Order: sequence, then structure tokens, then C-alpha cells
Amino acid sequence: MNAGQREETATFMILGAVCTRGCRFCAVQTGRPTELDLQEPERVADSVKQMDLRHVVITAVARDDLNDGGASVFAETIRAVRRKVPYCTIEVLPSDMKGNDESIRTLMDAKPDIFNHNIETVRRLTKRVRAIATYDRSLAFIKTC
Repeated sequence: MNAGQREETATFMILGAVCTRGCRFCAVQTGRPTELDLQEPERVADSVKQMDLRHVVITAVARDDLNDGGASVFAETIRAVRRKVPYCTIEVLPSDMKGNDESIRTLMDAKPDIFNHNIETVRRLTKRVRAIATYDRSLAFIKTC
């Protein structure tokens, strides 16, 4: 970035700071989350507006403890950003939500501009690197979206 220019992109990690998975490549704390902050989507949207962002990436810890894997919070965050900053493009980077079709629909019905998903490794090494996610489920997740 050149002097005098401002950054117009930021990444927000939603759904708390504790992940329900223990993937070997990740430094996020693993455990059982104790809360779900339903005001988070509005706060993220307020931050996007305050920073006058043109593009935002919304990612999250895996929340296998939630029936929808956090899809409803992703969707509400997308809608909140759209309401407050309609010119901002939105990219999502969710977990595989355990391949739950209803959760995937909830997320995709919010119409993110870009859908992204990390597989992290090749099929042969998946069990050693990823605690719960499977290679084939990730491929199916990407194909569905």
C-alpha cells in the first residue's frame, strides 16, 4: 500500500474465539464455547461502515455445538453489512458445517458475493491434519454452494 492510501478490505472472525475442532494447522483455541453473541452481526456491520470498507471477508471458528454450525449468524452478518454498507462486497469463508444441507442453504440464501472454503491438505493427509472435517465432505460442500 502506498503512503496516503487506506486499506479497503478487512477480515472478521465471527462466532467467538473458541473452536469446537482441533485441527493441527490452526492456532485458534479449541474447546466448548459457552456463549453465542447474537449482537455480533450488527457490531461487525458497524465496524465495516466505520472503516468504510469496500470488501469484507467473514470467517469463523467451527461451531459444531450449534445445530446450524453458525449458518444463521453468518447469514445475519451478511444481511447487516448489506443494510449498512450496500456497496461493500462480501466474501464468506465458513467451516464445512458438517455438510448439513439446511445450514448451507441458510448461508447461501443470504447471497454472499464470494464463497470460499479451505480444504488445507490433500485427501491422503486429511485425517492427520483436520480433526473432524473430511476431504470428501469439503468437496461436496464446495460443489453444493
